[in-house]
Amino acid sequence: MLVLPNHYHLTMKHNKQHTSLLITALKKGDERAFKTIYESNKKPLSAFINSYTKNQAQTDDIVQDTFIKLWNAKEGIDENISLGGFLCKIAYYTFIDTFRKKKREQSMLDVWQYKKLMLLVKEESDIKKEKIHLIEKAIEKLPPKCKEIFVMSKFEQLKYAEIAEQLGLSIKTVEVQMGKAFSIIRKEVNKSGLFNLFLHFSGLFFLKKKGLGHPS
Repeated sequence: MLVLPNHYHLTMKHNKQHTSLLITALKKGDERAFKTIYESNKKPLSAFINSYTKNQAQTDDIVQDTFIKLWNAKEGIDENISLGGFLCKIAYYTFIDTFRKKKREQSMLDVWQYKKLMLLVKEESDIKKEKIHLIEKAIEKLPPKCKEIFVMSKFEQLKYAEIAEQLGLSIKTVEVQMGKAFSIIRKEVNKSGLFNLFLHFSGLFFLKKKGLGHPS
């Protein structure tokens, strides 16, 4: 549910005429009006979006995108709208779009990681059994809850949301446990000297850790 900050309710009540004049100027491409709107709304809009993202870097990106969208859509803005509410809606739907995109990227990356792992295991027939045994041993060394979640995801083909529901956990907890499982398996493989087995896998994993993960 979209709930506007108290700041915007006060702004609507006391500055309606001023806001209308600003929007009129903005529609004509007045950059000073845009700057005034930006300076007046940046902080409360940032606080509003950060209540969803819990991540200041993501919040800053969304706020920036919001004002870019405002400028691009300036000619079609109604002078009588609540500017604060309008900005919040743009920011909120930008957050939703960003969240969905990152979830899709994460899901695709997880599938890629696992498929790459299985393909690498099948490479050379003479050490195939050794590699499979190595992976199985690594999986067996996972902590109980971590192992349970990994098996449900990769062998039972359950989605994170389904695992979370069945185990009474949050989706975030499932994601963290999956990341932990991949990390442990990679380390166990490296200990055995078969570094190439996880060379590409580990690269993908750390790429995800650096910015392709979900919004916190």
